[in-house]
Amino acid sequence: MSYYSLSPSFPGETGSRHEAIAAWFLGPKAENFSFLEEFFKRVLNNHKNTRKNLYPSDQAFITPTMQASKPFKESMRNLDIQLSSIDTMLSEHSTPFWSPRYNGHMNMDVSMPAIIGYLTTMIYNPNNVALESSPFTTIVELTVGQQLCRMLGYHTAGSPVPMVCPPPPMSWGHITCDGSIANLEATWAARNLKFYPLSLRLATTEGLLKFLVTNEKNQFRITLANGQRKPFKECTIWELLNLKPSTILNIPDRLFQEYGISQSFLQNAMDPFLIQTLGKDVIEKMLFPTEDIEAGQILVGSTRHYSWPKGAAIVGIGRKNVIDVRIDYAARMCVKNLEEKLENCVKTRTPVYMVVAIMGSTEQGAVDPLTEILQLRKKFEGKGLSFVVHCDAAWGGYFASMLRDLPTEDATLQCLLKNPSYVPSMSLQSYTKTQLQAYSQADSITIDPHKSGYCPYPAGALCYKDARMRYQVTWTSPIVAHEGESENIGVYGVEGSKPGAAAVGTYLSHEVIGLNYKGYGALLGEAIYSCTRLFCHWSTMTTDDDELIVRPFNLLPAEKENILHVNQGRVAAQKQFIRDRIINMENTELLNDKEVMQVLSELGSDLMINAFACNFKVNGRTNTDVEEANYLNTRIFQRLSLGSKEDKVQERPLVLTCTSFPQQAYGECLHLFKNRLGLEGDQDLTVLVTVTMSPWPTANNFIKVIADEFEKVAREEIHGVLKRNSVEPQYHTFVMQGTDKVHLVYLPQFNVASRRYQVIITGDLPPRVMAKYVEFKETYPGEFVTLRTADKALLQDLLRDGGFKAVMDIGRPVTGRPHLADSVEVTNIQVLVNKPLISNTLDSSYPAMMPFYLYGTPQQQHIDHLLRASPNQQLNSDRVSLHLSTSLTEQELSTGVVAVFDNIGERSMQPLQRFKDNVGNNKAFRAQAFDFVPSARFPVSIYLNWSTAQDPSANPLAMGELILGTSVYADDSRNEGCINEDPAAPKELVDKDKSDHGVNEKWSGCAAPSDSNTEPIPLVLSRGVSAEHKALKQHNVAEGWRKAWRDRIKKTTEESLSWVKRDGVHADEILQLQSTACEGSDWVKVNEIHELPHSAPKKWKWLW
Repeated sequence: MSYYSLSPSFPGETGSRHEAIAAWFLGPKAENFSFLEEFFKRVLNNHKNTRKNLYPSDQAFITPTMQASKPFKESMRNLDIQLSSIDTMLSEHSTPFWSPRYNGHMNMDVSMPAIIGYLTTMIYNPNNVALESSPFTTIVELTVGQQLCRMLGYHTAGSPVPMVCPPPPMSWGHITCDGSIANLEATWAARNLKFYPLSLRLATTEGLLKFLVTNEKNQFRITLANGQRKPFKECTIWELLNLKPSTILNIPDRLFQEYGISQSFLQNAMDPFLIQTLGKDVIEKMLFPTEDIEAGQILVGSTRHYSWPKGAAIVGIGRKNVIDVRIDYAARMCVKNLEEKLENCVKTRTPVYMVVAIMGSTEQGAVDPLTEILQLRKKFEGKGLSFVVHCDAAWGGYFASMLRDLPTEDATLQCLLKNPSYVPSMSLQSYTKTQLQAYSQADSITIDPHKSGYCPYPAGALCYKDARMRYQVTWTSPIVAHEGESENIGVYGVEGSKPGAAAVGTYLSHEVIGLNYKGYGALLGEAIYSCTRLFCHWSTMTTDDDELIVRPFNLLPAEKENILHVNQGRVAAQKQFIRDRIINMENTELLNDKEVMQVLSELGSDLMINAFACNFKVNGRTNTDVEEANYLNTRIFQRLSLGSKEDKVQERPLVLTCTSFPQQAYGECLHLFKNRLGLEGDQDLTVLVTVTMSPWPTANNFIKVIADEFEKVAREEIHGVLKRNSVEPQYHTFVMQGTDKVHLVYLPQFNVASRRYQVIITGDLPPRVMAKYVEFKETYPGEFVTLRTADKALLQDLLRDGGFKAVMDIGRPVTGRPHLADSVEVTNIQVLVNKPLISNTLDSSYPAMMPFYLYGTPQQQHIDHLLRASPNQQLNSDRVSLHLSTSLTEQELSTGVVAVFDNIGERSMQPLQRFKDNVGNNKAFRAQAFDFVPSARFPVSIYLNWSTAQDPSANPLAMGELILGTSVYADDSRNEGCINEDPAAPKELVDKDKSDHGVNEKWSGCAAPSDSNTEPIPLVLSRGVSAEHKALKQHNVAEGWRKAWRDRIKKTTEESLSWVKRDGVHADEILQLQSTACEGSDWVKVNEIHELPHSAPKKWKWLW
């Protein structure tokens, strides 16, 4: 076939196959509803007649009188109400798989034959666990299994017998509920097959089959993987573990042919020693130690589906024995790395249960090099290592239909030049075609009709090259299987009860559409074309000058020419070619351009999935932070996905999905992709994914509408990301620590570029300000004091300049509240800690135990939580007490050391959740098993620095106990101005977060935004007063003082109002103060106070 294949070109056919495809679906706008309705009517009528005509002499059991009764009518009315409700909910909240705008998971509209077959059968509710409960649908399922086997290239009944010796075995397949169960069954079968020769060894040494090895003249002999023929009793355990799958499957037949051993006798003789009876561990303990054999492994590419470690865990192989094989730049298994791992298995005597070839990875559509894997097996069989080769073709299985019944020659193209709705069908890329042609040599294949077979859930399938493989997973039940019956599918595999409707739906879809190039092949060919057209948009959507960057995971042909040294000029030229000659063109125009069609045939993934990612530029500079790119891609995904019932389908211009590419699993493949995006670092990457299964979107170039909608959303989200990543002058706030030498702890924000630092400095204050600060701290040691820069600046400029002007506040600064001190000159800055909190400087996981910076003077020491991961908590305390085995030197304290809290497992406790009654409290942090509160005690180990603290072999400088001081600062909030705030978060998410955290007032738990554009509100009265709410709630304030306070309040004009903090003030107190509360504010306007009561807390006089 050429690089394009059009159904009108098939000899003897007229019209477009696209027109035939149009008959296979209900349609995006229910265009074929009348046909489906007519089919349903016929099915229901036939079912009605079936019931009426069965046992015609039987009376009617539901009479007209019953139907006219009140209970009957009430039940029907209730059914009507409930059905209407469910129907409405489904119509409003279901994912619109049928729409060309849906490009999310492996879903599209299911075929109309599959719907009709499923619903027709469902009314009869057959259970394919046993023939007696599904006499027809069991046969249908067996037929479907043979259909799939034939399409995949296996030998089936009626297939031409190849001229080979021995002839290929008969294959067998059956329906499973999904691909995960098919993979589980394949794993189970491979495990049992691997241990069958060991069970035979036990049966010949300890059981009823001893005669097979005791008769010297007629000993049972076996052919080893390397071709050597050897008496069975002389084989080593390692040799028996590595017999070829075909050799093992031949054993029962050989025992019958050579020794006349019946099936029933063999079953009874083997049963006590089978892995199904003894368990894997028992057999391994009996036989493996004698030859130092390791536990067996499954080798699979690192893009594997999660069902592989899950299945290995279920069958007892263990997740750790599922070994990832590296992938190449196209996310295909690296055969060289597979060979290295197999060599290591030979060296370490590690059996290999199976090597899994992924034939269409879930996230990239990548096809592993099956032909090379099969060649590698042959090579290693010569070294005495054999294994099952399984194909996980849950996605890629049906693409084999594109290779079935192909015409011997291409006929003349018949392009419908005047029909803009015409859709071409593209063939597979040559590499993919070669791999799919090798399906016939794999031992087993997972294939999902409910994916690329366009059938309803649940419909997975598993096919065996050799039908005898199914006997490895046989489990009978006397209530299910009866002697003399035809084959019961329920005795094989994992499942018991299973719907016959799934088999019939799949069968009818196969029969109507056809498992060949004219049927499913044409349908999938059109979907490949749609996917390729969309790839063209992802690869050319942005230019080098854009602030938005879009890169598809799959490379352009020009990029493949030299992956490590790409000729950017050729890449730019190829992108321009796509823009000029593909993007805006109709299908009929493209088909007339052979050069264009040749280029299209080389674009995109192996099998119909586009993975891509976005990045951005700030002031012309490409963002290099992986986490910020992840943030952008996540925001786009949230805009273009349906994650809850509150999401409205109509508000999603298209639907896609996203995934994460783990750096550890993807290795150099992901580094290359990050490099193309302009990113640096070893973090996992969030990637967007579109799976385009629909044949409709390229008609009338609707694919461009979809791409344009995506671009609009992506560009809108760029603005939010820039809020996080634009480095601009800001106000900066520090918590003050110490009264002998002032230490300043910066209040960072992970998600604001200008504040994305952990900083600890020392500085000098003017004597007057220092004296006032010291007096306040001595009077109120439990309060914390902050310094905020008086002017906006860049943080690093402040540190470099060595000083700044500031204002001093009790607690966090709040706009409009008087300061403890104004115009404070901070000089002689010395930097102890200055660490950026960008993602590539942070760790991927939290520290095992919670670390703190410890610093100060010999007289006063302070701590601040060492931030190693995000999100996190800022926790610090000044003037802590230390009881250490060895005293720290003045030099160590002046430069800072690291104190590790030995009893606080940060990694195991994060994300820390405050107790609800502690939310919004900056002066304490209480969580399960962790109270960071004044005077709390913690065992600590002291290390010179963080690097040393991480070294398990390093000895600490000292050990002992640390007691927190009376002043503690804690912030874990995501509210405005706080450590975990996201300034770009959608308002509804911010509101939800506040609600979740019990935040009802604007600045509860954190300061007003220190970069607020609102100027402080001046106090118009010379003796106005502003105080924190907690002072108003002092429990030791006498009721007499309260009364005196209220008596002195007078009504004045709005201009004579002062501010009192509202948070925590009881409503009745506010009313008694005759105040005017500002809705949603943290502050209350209170009438003028002419003099401060003598009995008022002394703390208030600091603000007088």
